[in-house]
Amino acid sequence: MLFDEEKIEKKNAVRPKLPAGTEINYEIGFLFNFVSGKSTRFDLEPVLIFSKNNVTEYKRISLQAERGLAYLQPLSEEVYKDLMEFSDNQLLDWMTRTGNRYIRNHSGSWAHVSAKELVNLRKHYIDLLHKLWPTLSSWPQIFILKAGRFLNYSQLTVKLGKEPARFSFTADRNGDSIVLNLVLWLDGKKTNLRLLGGFLLEHEGTLYLPPDAASLALIDLFRNGPLTFPLSEKADVVKRYITVWQEKYEVIVSDKLNIETVTPEQEPRVMLSELNESNLMIKPQFSYDDVVIDYSDERNHVAEAGETVKIIQRNKTEEKRLYEYLRTLHPSFANQRNNLYYYLPFADVMKHGWFITMMRNVAQEGYAVHGLHELKKFRYTTHVPRFIISATSSIDWFDLKVTIQWGDFVVSLKEIRRAILNKQDTIMLEDGTLGHIPEEWISQYSLLLRTGTEENGVLRVSKLHYTLLEDILDKIDSNTVQQDIEARKRKLLDYDAIQKTPLSSDIKATLRPYQLSGFHWMQALDELQWGGCLADDMGLGKTLQTISFLQYLKEKYPGSTQLVVCPTSLIFNWENEIQKFCPTLKFYTYYGLQREFTETHFSEYDVVLTTYGVVRNDLENLSNFLWQYIILDESQAIKNPDARVTRAMQHLRSVNRLILSGTPVQNNTSDLFAQFNFLNPGLLGTREFFNREFAQPIDKQGNKEKTKYLKRLIHPFTLRRTKEQVAKDLPDKTVTVLWCTMDADQRRLYNQYRDNYRNLLLKKIDEEGLEKSGIYVLEGLLRLRQICDHPAMLDHIPGEEPVKSSVKIEELIREVQENAGNHKLLVFSQFTSMLQLIKEQFEAEGISHCYLDGSTSLNKRKEEVTRFTEDESIKAFLISLKAGGVGLNLTVADYVYLVDPWWNPAAEQQAIDRAHRIGQKRKVFAYKMICKDTVEEKILQMQEKKKMLADELIHEDAGFVKNLSRDDIEFLFG
Repeated sequence: MLFDEEKIEKKNAVRPKLPAGTEINYEIGFLFNFVSGKSTRFDLEPVLIFSKNNVTEYKRISLQAERGLAYLQPLSEEVYKDLMEFSDNQLLDWMTRTGNRYIRNHSGSWAHVSAKELVNLRKHYIDLLHKLWPTLSSWPQIFILKAGRFLNYSQLTVKLGKEPARFSFTADRNGDSIVLNLVLWLDGKKTNLRLLGGFLLEHEGTLYLPPDAASLALIDLFRNGPLTFPLSEKADVVKRYITVWQEKYEVIVSDKLNIETVTPEQEPRVMLSELNESNLMIKPQFSYDDVVIDYSDERNHVAEAGETVKIIQRNKTEEKRLYEYLRTLHPSFANQRNNLYYYLPFADVMKHGWFITMMRNVAQEGYAVHGLHELKKFRYTTHVPRFIISATSSIDWFDLKVTIQWGDFVVSLKEIRRAILNKQDTIMLEDGTLGHIPEEWISQYSLLLRTGTEENGVLRVSKLHYTLLEDILDKIDSNTVQQDIEARKRKLLDYDAIQKTPLSSDIKATLRPYQLSGFHWMQALDELQWGGCLADDMGLGKTLQTISFLQYLKEKYPGSTQLVVCPTSLIFNWENEIQKFCPTLKFYTYYGLQREFTETHFSEYDVVLTTYGVVRNDLENLSNFLWQYIILDESQAIKNPDARVTRAMQHLRSVNRLILSGTPVQNNTSDLFAQFNFLNPGLLGTREFFNREFAQPIDKQGNKEKTKYLKRLIHPFTLRRTKEQVAKDLPDKTVTVLWCTMDADQRRLYNQYRDNYRNLLLKKIDEEGLEKSGIYVLEGLLRLRQICDHPAMLDHIPGEEPVKSSVKIEELIREVQENAGNHKLLVFSQFTSMLQLIKEQFEAEGISHCYLDGSTSLNKRKEEVTRFTEDESIKAFLISLKAGGVGLNLTVADYVYLVDPWWNPAAEQQAIDRAHRIGQKRKVFAYKMICKDTVEEKILQMQEKKKMLADELIHEDAGFVKNLSRDDIEFLFG
């Protein structure tokens, strides 16, 4: 013993007081005393501050002397207690308790201190200071020594930082070297590293604590500046430094180093092996992207893939769950705490059937077992396994009776199914031997077993999943089932070769070859009573193909009614297309405030048109009616399974269903689930099954095998043709009207301006004549066109709430995000203010674009054209009609949007020809954005009515007005 512990304890328990009657005016300060020698020591000492002969005196207070401690009465009990931890007595007590061998010599330094013990001492100081720092950091009198011994004026006043220092790290590449650097943050600012006493940080007269005691080693590591390593040691640097630092600090890694942090899906597994030839070892392992990691590994795993190093972020919570579960498998495991594995003597492994029970329990928990075939203490059967399938066919199902045998031992379908689904490579047979499951069984039957349902040894598979049986047809003992599958394949995949009902004479259009194929494909689906997704590229005529099919349904199922659901912006397009291509189809538009619902009323029509919003709001009425077909246009509207509109669609009743979408997958594979679950419930299993089997492996891991299986599942029910595939069947250029429907606020403002101008103009025409009213007509038309584009283009009226909605910008954003796919597009407007509003919204939505108007300089114009032409990431080019109508060659684009068409198609044609010109190798699709029931629609009607040909058009606004009659103006503003 170096000292009497009992005496010290008694002494520290008593807090000395000043003698009664003692009067002295004084303050308490604190001295940070750094003593440097062979080793490093630190003292925190209180300082007595008082006045003597009008001179301020400073005197250190010894934590060993009772008389001096009496001056510490102003300190709280807690602060006093923490301060006393720096006394020699308490330090000696700590040394003894922790087993450190510090012996203090007369010079004040610590002798016989090893490097390890010095680290412990510094950690002890840091821990004590962290407790006292909240008090000290707000104390007015804090000192350090300038140099030498403590004298009356040898101290230097300092401040203490309120918050501890913060560390971050950078990893960069310099030539063929890796450079690691410590970044020190004091009060939120980067600061150079300066140490006092080996562990406190100092900057501009302020002392800071390090983040914790462990960080002192990092300070030592970077004492001489950044660390440099050869690039060839990248993987080792990542393991030794970067992954360690990432657990506690921010680490910024330069892209130049090709270091990625990934979070792949975890596959827990149980590894069996032999320990010392006498014990069974059970070890938890985890597969991340096919990289197997032991639970005993402490940190995130580092894997090399060519020049890239991947840091695999592990799910420690789930790993611990498996480790703790394995502890429950045998009573003796409860006392095994090595954090690496569990073990059991082989003599106990087979007692009371423990091993077989354990294997079943682990399998039921969903964990795969590996390593069985390498165990020497277990016997494997020598019999070659047989997988025998006999099948029967019902209306909607295939019933597969599956028999699995190793010699005379038969394994139930339930057991083999569980083993294959858990990717086990062995299974226990009745005699205690192990049967090896061939690897091809796991790959060949896995999805089939997951998809089907097992009951009493029979696997029931929906005929929707017939593609899963194609590869094993030679193993199925049933000619009937094979013929059934072949017949379905022919109908769905070779539909053009089979005799189909010809196109109805009521269709007033000539379908192109690929459109006729689409019509035949819909008939094949109808025969099989399955739903399908027509996923042709935008502009290939999905609506025309569907209208042809609607007429077919009318003739095949007399008296039936079909429901077509579409976005609000497309409902008028459906009206126009039906009237244009099949006027004999009797349709009703169930939309607007005056919509009428009765079952009898709907039965009077061949087709009912409505919108997603109306279905969501009127679900109770619409779900009572049995439709022959429900057809969803732009079906990506229901891609979110949790959305109200998606749930509403699932509640509608119909004999069959069809969906149309040029982009059924917009963001990720999950978009498919709700759409195909609407079409053919059960095709993709439950939502949890789909996410586990397809969405997560495909989207997060890029699993090509899962992608192939998913394509096989949906392929018979999906028909997709791209513009490139059917280019020979397309005209060089297609111009289509894109109808836009204003919301209530935009419509109210439009009607208000329209009515005001109509009354004003008709009165002025009657009083002054048409010729003198021309300028007012132009003004009125301009204002109405601006409202159609965006109400923000008008001057704000004080006192009125501004209208913020613009249907055209909303539709343009939707077109770009949902329909344009990988195509580049040009957006033209006559108003630069409208282009600016579109530009702002594109930037808010993250849509990459270029911009050009009349104020763009020649050099900037060339730069933007080059950027749009050469940079594949640029999606759109915003161009004012006058600035970009001529002189530009933008053949990289094949979609053109005319935001505000007007009376002069020649100007519009010039804009379209920026893309449709020599050098264009694709078909060009142009869209005129027209607000429904506005002056824009009426201009189109006037053009049609007056047969205004391009060479007869007036090119100036005033000239256009001169050709208008009073009736024309009343019509335009009506």
